[in-house]
This record gives sequence, C-alpha cells and structure tokens, in this order.
Amino acid sequence: MKDVSSFADESGISKSSPCYTIGILNVPTEYLPEFNFHIEEIYKNSGVRGEIKWEKIRKSAGQINLCLNILKYLLSSPCTFHAISVSKAPYNKWHKDEENAFFTTYNLLLRQSSKGLHANCKVYIDQKSTKYPKQDEVMQIITNHMLAKLPTSSKIEHVNMENSKLHWGLQAVDIITGAVNSGYHLYFNPQAQMQDAKKIAISRMAAILGWDQLVYDTMPNDMFNIWHFPVQTTAIPATRAIIPNYTVPMLTREEFEQLTGN
Repeated sequence: MKDVSSFADESGISKSSPCYTIGILNVPTEYLPEFNFHIEEIYKNSGVRGEIKWEKIRKSAGQINLCLNILKYLLSSPCTFHAISVSKAPYNKWHKDEENAFFTTYNLLLRQSSKGLHANCKVYIDQKSTKYPKQDEVMQIITNHMLAKLPTSSKIEHVNMENSKLHWGLQAVDIITGAVNSGYHLYFNPQAQMQDAKKIAISRMAAILGWDQLVYDTMPNDMFNIWHFPVQTTAIPATRAIIPNYTVPMLTREEFEQLTGN
C-alpha cells in the first residue's frame, strides 16, 4: 500500500463569513520532494515575501499569478485536492456548538479524501487552537473508525498540527482553500468587502477549472473535488465537471493597474 502526505487547512471561520471551507491536498509521499521543489520555484518567481497565504493576496499581479501557477501545477500533477464548503445558515450543528460542528465536517472530509487513495495517510493540519488539546488524535480515531466501515484499504496513520511555515503543502492548500471559500462567499454576498486582487485571482482560477465562477460543486471528481455541505446546498448554484484550461494567461502589472485603478 502506498504512502500519502495530506495537508489540510481551513478558511472562513470568522463570524463575518456566511461559509467556511476545509481543504485537503494529498501528495504521494514518494512525489513529495518534487512537489516541494515546484511549489518553491513558483514562490521564488512570484515576488511574494514570507509565507504563502491567501490572506496576502491583496495588491499585485505577482500575488495573483502565484495562485494561478499553484492551481495549474496541482491540476497537472499526481496530487489530489478535496474541499468541503459549508454554508453555515442551514447547518444546524453549527448554531449549537461551532467547534464540534467544524470538526464533524473535518472528519467527513478526511474520510472522503482518503477512501479512494488506498494508502497510509499522514495528515498535517495547520495549527489551530481548540478546546480539547488532543483534537488531532481524536480526528485520527474517528476518521479511521469511519474508514473501517467502507470497502477501502486506506488508513490514517497520524494527524499532526504543524507550523505551516515548515511545509510547502500547507502553504499551497491555504491558497486553494482560501480561493474556494472566497468564491463561495461572493456567491452568498456579491457585495462582500474583498480586495480586488482576490476577486481577480478567483475569476482566473475559476477559468482554469473551466468555470465562469468559483462557486460550484463537482461530480464528485477524484482529482479536484468540491463538496457543498449540508445536503440542502448540494448542486447550488450548480454541479460542474472540472475541465482544466491551462491557457488562462498570467496577469501583467499593466493589466492589474487597469483592472484595479492602482
């Protein structure tokens, strides 16, 4: 059985967001050195300083192109991406206990992203303060219990909270997860306050997936899957296949200035 390194992060937990998204990026462990090399090269060529984060996509063409290059690379690589995008309003458990609701969806996503891998998965999640200090151990136990009920050979070997500065995988998944959640956020509130750079990045990332907007769920797709949750939100606004378009161009500084007036 193969080994997989899985990197997970979330976006949209703040009170102001109508939705949150958890994303998991699965990298075959034997491919991890090549993955790290490519993400580092994309980073070096972007002009971005410090850690790669969706939060930093604010004011330049280079920041936008970083997002586009990461998405294009992931779609053409042996890596897989799975996300659960949760609309808070119809998710009853969210209104009773937000942390419990959050980790319920985290476990559901871990099961979904792991079951088709037929692998031993080492899961690295971005550091997060929780009421229970051994939450990562609980996630491992619960997810393995769910996987044991499925006709799959996948197993979660461990779940560790890690410093994202130490893992290119955590930084890459931060970008994709942040973009997916921000696109969904704009669906619920088109007038939401958001930097122009993020809106441009979202639009072009949608085009790379073959979409007109970054608001859809998928078929599901084994390579790049977005799951709208709870069930009342499935296929809203629509379910779409992923049809990668690698010809979507990078953004020039002049284009960025024209689009933003900066």
